[in-house]
Amino acid sequence: MSKLPLIILLIFISPMILFLLLVAKLFLKGKADSWEGVVVDKGHITKDKYEQDEILNRKRKKQEHFYHIKVQLDNGETHAIAVPAKMYEEIKVGDRLRKEKGALWPRKV
Repeated sequence: MSKLPLIILLIFISPMILFLLLVAKLFLKGKADSWEGVVVDKGHITKDKYEQDEILNRKRKKQEHFYHIKVQLDNGETHAIAVPAKMYEEIKVGDRLRKEKGALWPRKV
C-alpha cells in the first residue's frame, strides 16, 4: 500500500511536468529565432465570450480581440505572427520587421 501515493502522484504530476517542459521548449525556441522580412498582410479577429454575472444573474457578452500579421521573410517563407494590439496599430503593410535573437517581439527597421 505504500506505493499507491507514489503511483497516484506520478499519474497526475507527470502530465503537468511534460506540459511545462513543452511550453518552456517552445518559448526558448521562439527567443532563439532571428529573421527579417516585410509585412504583407494584417488581420483582426473578434470572438464573443459569454460570462455569468453573479449579481444580475444573467450572461454578459464580452468580446475578445486577436491581432496577427503576415510577414514574408527574406528567404521567401511567409509566417503569421500573433502580436499585441499596440504593435498591430503601429505596423503597416509594407513595413520591414526584424526579429533579433533573444527578443520576444519583432521591431520595425
